[in-house]
Amino acid sequence: MIEKRKVERFDLELEAFVSIPGETDRNASGNLVTRDVSMSGVYLVTDEPLPVGSKVNVDMILTLGGRKKEDAQQAWIKASGKVLRTDKQGMAVSFDDQSRILLLPKKAD
Repeated sequence: MIEKRKVERFDLELEAFVSIPGETDRNASGNLVTRDVSMSGVYLVTDEPLPVGSKVNVDMILTLGGRKKEDAQQAWIKASGKVLRTDKQGMAVSFDDQSRILLLPKKAD
């Protein structure tokens, strides 16, 4: 099978929080887990995927480097996009150009 993807995909299990833009009192799918992540999107494991075309916000926390826990840095991946496809295991979300990665301050001892 020939790989058609334009960006590299990483097998990462990150906690992800999914919400629907403009709906502050209701989340779309709450806390989910990613199966893989790329610069252009994410696959989220869920028994209840949203309909294809649904607009979503996806927030993930990524822990970066550091051999010791206190040396690690965390990044907040704040993404938005739409559900591209669904299957029995979950849904694929394609990110838009508003997505960004923000470094979180290290925790003080």
